Amino acid sequence: MKRPQLIRFAAFVMVLAVLLGYVVYHRAEPKSVSAPNPPPSTTTNLESASGGSLSNLESYFVNYRAERDRVMSQEIATLQNLLKEPGLSAQAKTEATQTLVRDTQEMKQEMEVERLLSARGFPLAAATITQNSAVVVVGAAKLDNQQVAQIADAVMTVTHLPPQEIVIMPKS
Repeated sequence: MKRPQLIRFAAFVMVLAVLLGYVVYHRAEPKSVSAPNPPPSTTTNLESASGGSLSNLESYFVNYRAERDRVMSQEIATLQNLLKEPGLSAQAKTEATQTLVRDTQEMKQEMEVERLLSARGFPLAAATITQNSAVVVVGAAKLDNQQVAQIADAVMTVTHLPPQEIVIMPKS
C-alpha cells in the first residue's frame, strides 16, 4: 500500500472507529440508565470548579467531549508522526498536512459552536464537525422549533454548512 493510501486508510479507520463507538454506546445504553461517570480526575476538577457533584447528564457531556478530544489527539499525533517519516513523498506530506490543518480547524469550530451554544442558553452541548456535516447533542429532553433554529443558526454561523447537513439531537 502506498503512503497516500495508507494515510487515507488510517484516517478512514479512525473516523469509522469513532462512529462505531458512538453507535454502540448509544444503542447499548438503555433509556433508564444514565451515562457512566467520567474519569475521576475529570470529575474532581469539575466538581471543585462547580462546587458540587456532576449530574448524569453533565457526566455524559464530559465523557463525550473527552472521548472526542482523545480520538482527535491520537489522529493528530499519527499525522505528525507520518510527517516526520524521512522517506515520505511530497504528495503524502501535502495530504497529511492538509488533513492535520483540517482536523485542527474542525476542533476549533467544535469549541466555537459549543461556546456559542452556551452563550445562547445551551450550556450542555457537544458538537462534532467534519468537512461536510455537523452533529450537535444538546442537554434537553425535547427541543422546540425555535430552539432547533437557534442551534442550527449557531452551527451555520461558525461552520457555514447548509442546514440539511446539521444533525441536532436532544439528550436527557
